[in-house]
Amino acid sequence: MIVRQFRAWAEGDRAAEYVQHFGSQVQARLSRVEGYRKAMVLTRKQGAETEIVVMTLFDRLENVKGFAGEQYEVANVDPVAQTLLSRYDKTVSHFDIALEL
Repeated sequence: MIVRQFRAWAEGDRAAEYVQHFGSQVQARLSRVEGYRKAMVLTRKQGAETEIVVMTLFDRLENVKGFAGEQYEVANVDPVAQTLLSRYDKTVSHFDIALEL
């Protein structure tokens, strides 16, 4: 199983708006991707900003490409999300799950 990790930051109540956008719009897109299993959106307050970490789980790297395309290491941030985020990493990380208990 592959975990795709994306990091971003939002100011004020924009983080909650991003989480809502992810839950409705992004999740709808992800749910149509073969091999997609689930997503987790983590948040933590850091002064005036909230850090957001999104982890999506896929069966295989090929399934990730079904969502992100051939340049799958580039962050896939839709225009609405871009307006909600103050900044975000331009690339994402991918991890193999080595142990799940």
